[in-house]
Amino acid sequence: MIKSILYCTDGSEYATVAGDYAIWFARKLSARISALHVTDIRLLEGPLLADISGAIGAQPYQALLPQLQEVQKQRAGVILAAVADRCGKAGVPCDVLHRTGGLLDNIVEEEKRTELVVLGQRGEHARWLGPLMGSSVENVVRRSIKPCLVTPSAFREVRQVLMAYDGSEHSSNSLQVAIELVRALGLPLTILTVAPSEPESAAAELLADAMRTAKDHGLSPRGVTRVGHPEKEILGFAQREKMDLIVMGAYGHTRIREFVLGSTTSHVIRKSDVPVLLTR
Repeated sequence: MIKSILYCTDGSEYATVAGDYAIWFARKLSARISALHVTDIRLLEGPLLADISGAIGAQPYQALLPQLQEVQKQRAGVILAAVADRCGKAGVPCDVLHRTGGLLDNIVEEEKRTELVVLGQRGEHARWLGPLMGSSVENVVRRSIKPCLVTPSAFREVRQVLMAYDGSEHSSNSLQVAIELVRALGLPLTILTVAPSEPESAAAELLADAMRTAKDHGLSPRGVTRVGHPEKEILGFAQREKMDLIVMGAYGHTRIREFVLGSTTSHVIRKSDVPVLLTR
């Protein structure tokens, strides 16, 4: 089971909630947390600072750059110190990592040494983005080869797990992760299969396969089929039945598969008010 968690933080409110979930899972699974803060190099090279350099001149800007870098370094120190303090109080082992460079590249590099990536649904600019999910989050989820837990704006303890199953290879892998997780946490599992249109027979056959696999692992899952748009049915069911975690397959690594799966995956992680665990 998961023993190492990469928690990505930018110090925002959403990142704080992601930390709550990272700590909760770490405690339940006796896992270690690696807290990562990335100073995105674009902050020091972006349009705003280019405008500053144009306004004050290249030489004054070059003199100012080390100060800006130091400010970012101090900010990272404050953010990571707060995470280390929270983990210490919770009794969770924690390493802190500060990296400078591209956000996506650093996360993908650090995840090689962990088994689960935890990040907030939105980042530090959420107040300006409104209902839109941060592009960095979606990019991480698309490129990551490890399970990614995308967390919402508020924390609540995980008591019921919903597995969205469609019979694909990614979904089958997600089912294995869901089975291992609920066994480790001692939680009930509900498996949901959605048929895009009538009849439900194909969805029922897929559900029967998933139920059989779960039962072979000693579980007694609840099985449900629905007809409709997958993203709408998944989110609606999770809300009505008070599910606390959704597990589903992530994007594929080919353009065609991303096009086919992308709409459902993106919609669910953008709109869900509970964490979504995405797996390859």
